[in-house]
Amino acid sequence: MRFLLLLSVLLVGCKTTQQSVAEISEVSPGTIYFHGKTSKQNVEKFEQLLVNSDQQINTLIINSQGGDVMAGLHFGGLVHEYQLNVVVRELCASSCANYVLTASPHVLVEEQAVIGWHGGSLQPLYVPMEQPPEVASYIAKWQTAERQFFDIINVEQAVTIIGMMPGITEKRDSAIYSYDAQTLKRLGLHIEFAGAQTGMSASGEKLAQVFELEESVLNHFLMLNDIVSAELIN
Repeated sequence: MRFLLLLSVLLVGCKTTQQSVAEISEVSPGTIYFHGKTSKQNVEKFEQLLVNSDQQINTLIINSQGGDVMAGLHFGGLVHEYQLNVVVRELCASSCANYVLTASPHVLVEEQAVIGWHGGSLQPLYVPMEQPPEVASYIAKWQTAERQFFDIINVEQAVTIIGMMPGITEKRDSAIYSYDAQTLKRLGLHIEFAGAQTGMSASGEKLAQVFELEESVLNHFLMLNDIVSAELIN
């Protein structure tokens, strides 16, 4: 059961379905709207619009629950390459938060919008379980790609998994977790909230738990992650 749960989390979005087709359009000169999962086909559509637009694109408005991690990494690479400002409308979670929010030079989270994480390539270090060869190979590829990505964008990779680390995971009451604005800044993100930061949807549903971390506590988690993940660094 634990293996099946991990597989569903790690490989989410790997199967292309009709539901994963996003709404992607240039809503105004210089601005693309993306609503949907970060699937391979959706990110490819976004890239085509980004590259072929008659206008220089400088802003991405996004509403996404996440999706495929490799497609998400490519998505984030485009955001970083084109230095796109990102506006979060309603939700940016999972691989959207991992790779799109982290890669942007400026993120505006609209009022009542929610951002949050629920794991990354390092999560097997904190949630050990059996890994069949094909899964172990996929995770190793993901770990290498994700580490290179965060080195390039100069953001702490631990942002994806602090909520899963000992000392904080026991306090969670939501599958998705986030961090206060100051912690996000210390982790290297550039995020502005239009209103009060929240983990609640506009309809009142709790989507994410927001952790406020003192600098000393954050430094402890970063040091712990450096130690635990050291074996992965060649």
